[in-house]
Amino acid sequence: MEPDTPTAWPVRRRMPDLAGLDEPTRAAVAAAVARLRTLHDVFADRFLALIRGHVPGYAVLSDDDIRASARRFMDILVSELTSLRVPDAALREMLGVYALERAARGVPLDVLAIGYQLGSREMLALLDEVAAEVALPGDLLLAVHDSTWEFSNEASAVFARVRHELAVERARFDAERRSAFAAGVLGGTFPAERINRDAHLFGLAPQDRHVALAARAVSADDADVIRRAVASAVRVPADRLLLAQVGPNLGFIAPRAPESVGAHTVAVGPPLPLDQLDTGFEEAVLALETARRFAMSGVVHLADLGPRPLVLSGEHTAEGLVARHLTALDAAGRSSAEIEDTAWAYLDYDQDVREVARRLAVHPNTVRYRVNRFQQLTGLDLRRTEDLVTAWWLLNRRRG
Repeated sequence: MEPDTPTAWPVRRRMPDLAGLDEPTRAAVAAAVARLRTLHDVFADRFLALIRGHVPGYAVLSDDDIRASARRFMDILVSELTSLRVPDAALREMLGVYALERAARGVPLDVLAIGYQLGSREMLALLDEVAAEVALPGDLLLAVHDSTWEFSNEASAVFARVRHELAVERARFDAERRSAFAAGVLGGTFPAERINRDAHLFGLAPQDRHVALAARAVSADDADVIRRAVASAVRVPADRLLLAQVGPNLGFIAPRAPESVGAHTVAVGPPLPLDQLDTGFEEAVLALETARRFAMSGVVHLADLGPRPLVLSGEHTAEGLVARHLTALDAAGRSSAEIEDTAWAYLDYDQDVREVARRLAVHPNTVRYRVNRFQQLTGLDLRRTEDLVTAWWLLNRRRG
């Protein structure tokens, strides 16, 4: 038995040079072109029946619109056949414009690609009929088939590229619109009427309580990392999370407060209706600034910061108190830093000498000595409430 021989794929035929054709073939080409020019309406009707029967995505277009598109498609093929020209960059550009036009009319571009392929098939069927009438050589007819199908595949690639560009443009527009809404709500520049009117566009119920979050990013990449961390923490897809740059801070509108955001610092405002969320954002910004000044990280709430935010205010008052109480401490030489650190820890750990000693790795008597020295140098008696508050305020302001 003879071994089976593999089936060979037919060689793709290239369009010939029109000038190199013999006179009878050129005459046949001219006759085919002339005959095709009389069949515009025939092709338009066939294409319409094909589209209406198999491609429901064209329902947004009228019959006249589809017929006009078919006639334009036929004009292109006839033009190519007239000069035996392979489709060029100009035709690809025209297809891109055509795709944008159809997308604007509501035709999905994957549907448009199917329509283009069906149109190519029907056009080639009509060409086969004409070729039989005018005795167009078989090799030339196959070359036209190959060229048409090759460009049909290329057209699908053009439509896919346009579809991707439109998707990117829509995503960018959606992100900009979401950012503008978040900035208007958190920055207090949108009136309640507009907020309540537009909230549903972003999947929000105006009277539901939402949470304003504030964070600070050092770069665009850092902002994206924080965005993803917050989105994960509040269980919202990252591309759906409402955020905006509000002054130096990132502002978020979240359905709930995050429990953890890793090593990032994110401040949380109280739950409020959307049209009051700007006050919640102000509280979150104050908490964020306080946390940053005190080198705190994680999720922070203003209510958990005690009087620390007050430490950041009163510049003129602070200057007078520093001059009155800390000048002698600063002049105490090398021991001044140890005395100040011990006094701060003493206040921070609720005056628990043993806990302070353990934290600083010193003897409790050392703690007592340094606290006494602090009182002597500053004139602040930590047994008196007013002096204790003043000492706490000054020391935390310095550390902040």
